[in-house]
Order: sequence, then C-alpha cells, then structure tokens
Amino acid sequence: MAIVQKPMQPLLKKLQSSGFNPTFVRSLLPEWWDDSIAETPSGFQQTTLILGKILAIRPDSLWNQTSAPVFALPESRKFKRRTDIPEDSLDVACALAFSAARIVQSGLDALVAPVVIPDASLLRKELLAKSKWIGFAELLDYCFSIGIPVIHLGKFPAKAKKMDGLAFDCHGRPVIVLTKRSAHGYLLFDLAHELGHIVLKHLKDGGCIIDQKIDADAGDEDERAANRFALELLTGDAECRIVPAGRNLTGSELANAAVRHGQSNKIDPTHVALNYGHSHGHWPVAINAVKQIVGSSPSDQELIRTKLFSSLDHDSMKEDDLELLAKMVGEAE
Repeated sequence: MAIVQKPMQPLLKKLQSSGFNPTFVRSLLPEWWDDSIAETPSGFQQTTLILGKILAIRPDSLWNQTSAPVFALPESRKFKRRTDIPEDSLDVACALAFSAARIVQSGLDALVAPVVIPDASLLRKELLAKSKWIGFAELLDYCFSIGIPVIHLGKFPAKAKKMDGLAFDCHGRPVIVLTKRSAHGYLLFDLAHELGHIVLKHLKDGGCIIDQKIDADAGDEDERAANRFALELLTGDAECRIVPAGRNLTGSELANAAVRHGQSNKIDPTHVALNYGHSHGHWPVAINAVKQIVGSSPSDQELIRTKLFSSLDHDSMKEDDLELLAKMVGEAE
C-alpha cells in the first residue's frame, strides 16, 4: 500500500469526485480527529475504515489513489425518480441514509415480533381508537412501536441531489428515511407513503425503494399504491381530494375550515389544508393556513429527532456513532 506524505489531501480529492466536498467530509469526522493519523500505514487503513463507515463507501476502494470510490449500497435498490434524473445522482444521499441507518440499527433492541398490518383502513381504525385524527406524532409513534425506526436526514453535501424518502430493509429491519425541510404537514403524507411501501411488501429482502419525489400524481404502479395507502390511512378515502366549493379562501379562512373539517372527519387539519392546496393549486394559501394551525408546535423534524434518540440504547452504542448521528440528523446547512 503506497502512502503519500500528506495522504488526507488525495483522499479528500477522491471523495470530492464522488460528490462529498472536503468541508462536508471534515464536518462528519469525530471531534478527536487529526490528519496526522493518516500518515502511517496503520493510521491510513484506520482512516479509510472510518471514512468508509461514515460515507457508506467500501474502504478498499479508498486504498489505491487511482481507483474510484465504490459505494456500499444494495444492488437491489429500486429508484422511483423522474426519467431525466440518473440513478447514480442519488448515490451520495442514499449512502448517507444507509450510514445513518447502520448507526440506528446498532442502538435498537432486538427486533420486535413481526406485526401484520392487513390494510390501511384497519390500521386507521386502530390508531383512531386512541387519537382524534392521525397526525405526524401519532404515526411516528406507531412506526417505532412496531420496530420501524424513522430518520430525518438534515445534512447533505453542497449541490447533492436528495430524495424525498426511502424505505429499505436494514439487516432484517424496515427503516424509513425522510428529508424534506418543511416544518409541518408535508412529512405526514411522506411517512404514510413510505410505510405503505413496507406494508404493501414492495421491499424485497435487503431491498430499498428510493423516492426521488413523493408525488400525489405519480404514474408508477407501486407509487400509486403507496399513495392510496397513505390517503386511506390519513383520511379514510384512498382517492381523497379536498376540492373547495365557492370562492377561494384566505389563509385564515382555510385554517378555520381545515380544523372544522378535520374534527368532523377525523383528519389532521394540516393534511386538509395541504390537500386543498394540491387540489386547487393554491399552495401559498395552504402553507399560510398550516402555519396558523400549528402555531408554535415543535417541527416534525424535531419530533423525529426526539423520538429517535429516546428510542436508542445509548449505553450500547459507540460514542463516535452517536456523535455522527447527531450531526447527520441536524438542521441542513
């Protein structure tokens, strides 16, 4: 193994060629890291192992200066993307998702007993027995209760393309990863959609479904099925479209109407407002209404972080892994 005088520089340059800029890579290294560690043969090998784990890259592909980094991603991953988006353009984001899932897996208890979810309507009935509607907190709690961790990734390299969501099998455990930054409402449908992929058995053993964009009007068969599951779970109607009657509403009028409709039909008012926005094309009004509905409530991203870290057995986890996970799920830069 040939070692150069300052081996971190060519390593960082190689990683940059794969989409990880040096500033981003350094931001994920452990607090104790010093570049001099890589200047001995054993230290260089340790460096490639650390970087490989952080970025989901095969360490052996980093040893040789002339070889390209190879992502350690499942070959069976299934992309749901626009036709003009190359599959490999999402590799960086997917690698970070798998890295985060590896850490989470190490801190969770043994797998819970398999839970059979027969269909969205029965699950909706089960959840509504405890709640007035199925909101983000309720659905998030349910996923963790049946052994499906949910991760929100908030940190990506500059200019990296990212997906709205992933559902994948991580060593026998389903995992959901979400990425949207909108504070309220949007992640509810995304979470229900990804849960739909799992319930409807769209995942094969060790498989992965990558939703570059979660689109209510998607044409792919699996995507339409996951959308119908999400809508039936959240609203009771697999084809639900909340179409306004009469004049257009202001943000305040929509907020009030969404709360009334939500209480009458057991639907989260934020979903009512966003469904209205989608059906009528009035997104600014819908977003304004959501802000009025939620007030100062914690963001959906905060709810995920709190639930995730409270579900992990910190004592069984490596300190470096906990530090890395905290960085990965933090606010996007």
